Amino acid sequence: MGKETEIFFTEFENNASFKRLLEDLKAIGICSGDTVVVHSSLKSMGFVEGGAQCVIAALMTALGSEGTLVFPTFTYATSCNDSFFSNKDTPSCVGLISETFRTMEGVYRTNHPTHSVALLGKRTSMLVESEEQDDTPMGVHSPYQKFAKIGAKILMIGCSVDRNSFMHAMEEVAGVEYALRGHQEYTVVDAEGRTMLRKVRRHNFVRQEGVIYQRYHRSLNVLTDGEYKRAPIHGADSVLIRCDALKEKALLKMKEDPLYFVDDPCGLYADGCRTNL
Repeated sequence: MGKETEIFFTEFENNASFKRLLEDLKAIGICSGDTVVVHSSLKSMGFVEGGAQCVIAALMTALGSEGTLVFPTFTYATSCNDSFFSNKDTPSCVGLISETFRTMEGVYRTNHPTHSVALLGKRTSMLVESEEQDDTPMGVHSPYQKFAKIGAKILMIGCSVDRNSFMHAMEEVAGVEYALRGHQEYTVVDAEGRTMLRKVRRHNFVRQEGVIYQRYHRSLNVLTDGEYKRAPIHGADSVLIRCDALKEKALLKMKEDPLYFVDDPCGLYADGCRTNL
């Protein structure tokens, strides 16, 4: 991943938390050369010597120079309200480890105004190519729709699988009726300070006439033991999921039952939900 990350690693060589994290990451199934998308809760791991940086160092060490580390750096909590996104200054709203990672030397962050991702590693260029052409949170050019093709893995560290954002990409592939609303225009300032306008559709789970609840933990019901693994990472309940298997099984299930991965308590789709499958 580069000399700057090698220097970064040396800070943690004698760190007990680093050693424990590295052992746990290998035990759950993280391998050198993998592409891994990480959702994380630092608090869930208890005291980590070195904090968020230690967790990131362990992840990058486990992946090695041929691997790629990806964190969602979503900003919908703020950017949707003011229709503004700054690549350098708008913080991630999905955890301290994510926020720490995006500010590190060498990390690339996409310019998506609500669902940006930060990446470091060999497959970064391929994953972000043409991302700016999408007008949805996780469109056909987004990294999320490329993960299954390259055998990427999803790692949930201390987070409910209900927060697995890869499922949003699958909802877009399936074209489920509940997923998206109309466009909103955002002012986007990229990492070089250039300003542009970008129109992007928003998620549609909370609306005036009712709420749709995400129940993505049900994705484990459609996977086999060999397609995901649950194990602790620094004491936090964690799950590793194969993107290719989840894509195949989730799309089949959505074709059979478009509302399987959500709850519709308000009966918004009492007459049935459509998909494009």
